Order: sequence, then structure tokens, then C-alpha cells
Amino acid sequence: MAFFEDIGKKVSQTGQEAIKKTKLLAETAKINTQIAAEKRTVAGLFTQIGERYYELYGVSPDEKLTELVSAVNEAKIRIRDLEDRLKALRGPESCESCGAPLSTGALFCAACGAKVPQTQEEPEGDGQSSRVCAGCIRQLPEGAQFCPFCGQKTG
Repeated sequence: MAFFEDIGKKVSQTGQEAIKKTKLLAETAKINTQIAAEKRTVAGLFTQIGERYYELYGVSPDEKLTELVSAVNEAKIRIRDLEDRLKALRGPESCESCGAPLSTGALFCAACGAKVPQTQEEPEGDGQSSRVCAGCIRQLPEGAQFCPFCGQKTG
């Protein structure tokens, strides 16, 4: 009989240890999930800080951040150029007059006959100004109070 009692105690102890380990693993996984969520929150906040800094000081950044701000400006220019290329490939998607969908390359709306505005090349800066617009990152003409491309005050 003592043999069976010993086996019963060992089975009971093993079961209790397994339960403890399972609880430990579950609690560890829960905490790791919470840590990962907090790290995502911090990363998002750092992104917001960077975006806010860029909005406030992107035109005249601290010298320690000039290289990063310049990299952002260059990336924004590349994005704008790529978006312009896409728009030129697709053409306007709908008529400004009636809202009807436009065929690719259409010069006039098939629904109402309105002329479809064609994309025009934007004038480049004259090369004399080193100032750029904080809104659209295009070179500003000397003495400009407002950006001739997006209308933002040049500050």
C-alpha cells in the first residue's frame, strides 16, 4: 500500500509543478506581450516627436540634425516626383466638372464634354536661393513671402 501512496504523492507533486510552470509561462508570455506593446508605443511617440520637430524646425534645424532633415527633404522630393510620374501615367481620375470617371489620356470628359486639365511642368527655382518651402520642399525664389507652389507662408 505504501508503494501506491508514494506513486500518488509523486504524481500529485509532478502535477502541481506542471501547473506552476504553466502559470509561469503564461505570466511570462503576458508580460512579454505588454513589453512589446509599450515598445510599439515608444516607437510611435518617437515618430511623432520627429515629425513635430520637422514641422517646427525643418526649415532651420539644429546643426546636429541637419543631415537627417536633409535626408527627409530629399526623400520627400523623390516621393513627390514619383507621385507626379504616377499621376502623369494615370491622368486625372475623374472630371472636375461632373465627377464622371475619365479614360486614360482623355482630353475631354466623355460625360459632359468639359476639357480635362493637363499636367504642366512646374517651374524650377532660379538656383539663386537656398531657401526651401517647409510644406512642399521646393526651392523658393529670393524674397518670397509665400511659396508659389503650395501657398504656404515662408516664415
